[in-house]
Amino acid sequence: MFGKKGKGGETFTVFFVTDVHGSTICFKKFIGGAKFYGADMLILGGDVTGKMVVPIARQTNGVHLSEYAGLPVELETADEVAKFKQRIEDMGFYPALMTEEEFQAVRAGGEEAQLELFRSLIKDRLEEWIEWADPRIAELGIPVYASPGNDDEEWIDDVLKSSGRIEHIEGRVVPLNGLEMLCTGWSNHTPWDTPKECSEEELRAKLMPMIEQLKDPELSVFNIHVPPRDTALDQCPELDEDLRPVSKGGNPMMASAGSSTVRELIEQYQPVLALHGHIHEGRGVVKLGRTTCVNPGSVYSEGLLEGAVIRLKGHEVADVQLTSG
Repeated sequence: MFGKKGKGGETFTVFFVTDVHGSTICFKKFIGGAKFYGADMLILGGDVTGKMVVPIARQTNGVHLSEYAGLPVELETADEVAKFKQRIEDMGFYPALMTEEEFQAVRAGGEEAQLELFRSLIKDRLEEWIEWADPRIAELGIPVYASPGNDDEEWIDDVLKSSGRIEHIEGRVVPLNGLEMLCTGWSNHTPWDTPKECSEEELRAKLMPMIEQLKDPELSVFNIHVPPRDTALDQCPELDEDLRPVSKGGNPMMASAGSSTVRELIEQYQPVLALHGHIHEGRGVVKLGRTTCVNPGSVYSEGLLEGAVIRLKGHEVADVQLTSG
């Protein structure tokens, strides 16, 4: 259905996903997508880590207490605990099994203790993913590229680099079937003060050294986490000064949150393909001049993996199929 492997005039298939935000089931579906879609390469875009720890505190009577969607949760059996833990993990959160005393100690420790727990759980999950994925990637025998995004702290890079099979590509130019691909997970400023965001000028300064390495920018792929501004790929709910969605007549107001620098550089250099994420609602495919720009979107919290199967033929994009499952 998706064509055959090969270079030159034959079809080369890329499966691209982004913004899995800690969801184990989405990560496993990403690796599984190689066989399912007949992919010759897998690319995992930015924002690989989750956003929240969910404590599960064991009481003296053996019952475990937690919280979900703002409501208390009481788990009476080991099976209930296991199913709840798996559900939280697949949503991208980090379940933390502990005693009530340990829970109270972490809470009393304030932000520092809570951040230490959060980071340790992030590291553990990424290492579990790598341990699970490396032998499967070896069996597949295809390249797998990955990079962090603006939501990921910089130390995440070192964990990704520990993989023997997943190639970390942040800030690099790498080969892609006769093309060259540059990559960064940095974004322009957001309302959330994320770890890897910067001014438009600083973003340009990060991108230009990679662009200057390209043999021919028109024979390249721009893998840039933040999408180009004022396109269908960067539309998200408008927020007020309290970071609450703005609505009019009961309908949410939408706004552009992409990067003007990214748009300008795409329009100037006209790469074959541009891969984006960042804006979960911005799922789609658009053209900027000759450049095909793709944002597969993200609904990781539902355990669904949204992706893009991109077929390259020679130095051109033959077609793009957005996937969900």
